[in-house]
Amino acid sequence: MIAGERVALRVPRLDDAENLYAVVTSHPEVTRYLAWPPHRGVEETRAVIAGLFNVGGDHTWLIMLRDGGELVGQIGYFHTAPFAVQLGYALGRRYWGRGLAGEALQLVIDHLRSDPALYRAAASVHPDNPRSVRVLERAGFTLEAWQARAQLFPNLAPEPQDALLYGMALR
Repeated sequence: MIAGERVALRVPRLDDAENLYAVVTSHPEVTRYLAWPPHRGVEETRAVIAGLFNVGGDHTWLIMLRDGGELVGQIGYFHTAPFAVQLGYALGRRYWGRGLAGEALQLVIDHLRSDPALYRAAASVHPDNPRSVRVLERAGFTLEAWQARAQLFPNLAPEPQDALLYGMALR
């Protein structure tokens, strides 16, 4: 577990599927700018959690409120190179605007900086997602590129969409 002032990050368990489905994975508004569509049932969320254990789920965490342990979102990363990672996060709608995503992101950045093999972190965001842009910029990421037709956002359109590439040096 990684703990901050208001949130804590912990590895998901299979018994988290119902809460994760209720707060994040079932909501079209929450998943609008993500690379996957809303889950159609709690079993789909459970299968995704089970899959994390097979591909190194230690890079995916649930975002929990420290006061009460309520699940509010998810955050994680995957390696794009031995020295670089790509980050992603999603927060339940009723938790938007409280700075919780930013606090969780900072915890992950601090975690990444503790690994001497990592030098770079990046995140892609849809140009129409100003909330996520603010989270990244407040955490110290800088806009590196506007990537034309570079990423699928299946909840917006079936064809690739533009994406903003944000990055930061970890050391």
